[in-house]
Amino acid sequence: MKAVLKSLHGRVFGLADDDSVVAAKGLRVGDFPRQILVPSPLHVAHFDHFVGQALSSAWGVAKGSDAGAANFSTHVALNGTIRGTTGAGATTTMAVNGVQVSGALNFEADSGNLQFGCRVKLAAVTTVAIFVGLTDQTAALEMPINGAGGGDGFTSTATDAVGFLFDTTMTNAHWWGVGVANDVDAVGQDSGIAPVAAAYDDLFIQVDANGNAGFFLNGKPVGTLMQSAVTKSVPLAPVIAAFRRSAASTTIDADYLGAGGNVV
Repeated sequence: MKAVLKSLHGRVFGLADDDSVVAAKGLRVGDFPRQILVPSPLHVAHFDHFVGQALSSAWGVAKGSDAGAANFSTHVALNGTIRGTTGAGATTTMAVNGVQVSGALNFEADSGNLQFGCRVKLAAVTTVAIFVGLTDQTAALEMPINGAGGGDGFTSTATDAVGFLFDTTMTNAHWWGVGVANDVDAVGQDSGIAPVAAAYDDLFIQVDANGNAGFFLNGKPVGTLMQSAVTKSVPLAPVIAAFRRSAASTTIDADYLGAGGNVV
């Protein structure tokens, strides 16, 4: 082992002789800190680049009642992406204009090494709300966390969730790190960076065994370690959830999406 690396959020890694980065219980791949766990007897990992003709059955999709909403599906022409389309209803809620893709509830913070990653692009960055992260239910269409309709507060629908939120109703309409643990909202963290229409953002989250979370945007840490971001013992699933806050559809593309952690 050549060296020990430590991220801003306290994650400890070793650097092997071939310069690969290894975690305490196995191997990670990718550019630090945008790395994923390699599936193994020590790790459970669900990571998808969406290469193929159809969305895997490992992912669940849901959409609002408006006729303009379209479920996330593989967009072959864009070289391994999925696309969802929000509704365009006059009732600007998740139930009407929402769209969602989610995995299974396979991940818990207390297993150790919990992480989430996604590369996402919005066609429009006006009158829209989107949450990208981990949530505690996948049975129904739900916006886990969204803006409270004014100021920089937010409202959590999920009992437990942690992720990045962009909501144009907030005074500072940027990517925010947000979390809720057993119905108690953590203090949101403003990255100071807003998404750009038709441009991808890399969103990564690391959650320690106590449910504290660190956020990384486009490869750089943002904010500080969020205390009690999520309940450590609650099963979580990766999710993208969004809805349009105006009577006009827009698309959301994801180039990859996944989560990983240690096997209990």
